[in-house]
Amino acid sequence: MKGKFLFLAGTATGFVLGSKAGRQAYDRLSAKAHQLWGDPATQKVISQAETIARDAASVAQTKVSDLLDRTEASVRKEEAKTTPKTDDGSHEI
Repeated sequence: MKGKFLFLAGTATGFVLGSKAGRQAYDRLSAKAHQLWGDPATQKVISQAETIARDAASVAQTKVSDLLDRTEASVRKEEAKTTPKTDDGSHEI
């Protein structure tokens, strides 16, 4: 879907920039783009994509947070192993 959209956007841009028909061709293309953007089916797909992206971002945020927590715990554990202790059981600084 993304590839098709990028292809169409590139084709439209090339047409507008390279068109010898001038402003009239641009106006037709612009009107068609506005019509497509305003189409309820297009807006539904955009809404679905936004929802999917939001959900994926939430999952990614949770996974990254969990990974950081585990990494921090692992680093603390390793530091505790290598930090020399004093006679009273506390760590030297």
